[in-house]
Amino acid sequence: FIKGVVDSDDLPLNVSREQLQQMKMIKVMSKKLVRKAIEMIKALAEQDEEDDEDEYDEDEEKDEEDQEKDEEEEDDSKDNSPEDYDLFWNNFGKNIKLGVIEDASNRNKLAKLLRFYSTEDPEKLTSLDEYISRMKDDQDTILYLPGDSQEAILRSPILKKYQKKGYEVLLLSDPIDEFCTQHLTEYEKRKVKSIAKDDVAIIDQ
Repeated sequence: FIKGVVDSDDLPLNVSREQLQQMKMIKVMSKKLVRKAIEMIKALAEQDEEDDEDEYDEDEEKDEEDQEKDEEEEDDSKDNSPEDYDLFWNNFGKNIKLGVIEDASNRNKLAKLLRFYSTEDPEKLTSLDEYISRMKDDQDTILYLPGDSQEAILRSPILKKYQKKGYEVLLLSDPIDEFCTQHLTEYEKRKVKSIAKDDVAIIDQ
């Protein structure tokens, strides 16, 4: 879903497509392009998170006059709006999930780009890093619950048990989500498990 042009002095001009596909240089370039693309998307995601934090801090300190002035300036600089990554995710989130499933060498990097809804706020996307920052002291597992829809998941009796105990649970309503978590079984030294499975006994601890 990313288009671009690569300029290289290491490739001969007069070669067939079959020869190019067999060249080691093409494989090296392919790996570097994937890494560069991930870095670019990661920078967009990090800018999104920084913008959210900056907006919160500024709102605490501003008086009404300053806030009105800033709002006028913001109208002229929408290029860096905090919704940029959410917009990207809504369009290409499935591609990131497919990358987690298929690209083992870049799985951990791609996992940082994942976004899910959770019981913390069912209407706001959250990253796995943000989820970890809110985990309970006695919690060492990233919890999720798959389902046909977010509404159905939120009605689950299993989910309500975890909510009563104060555990945040990721809401996985996209059919591809379960395939994604089957390959991403661990993140930042924490297991990733479904609360619907019998081997998750954290609530009884």
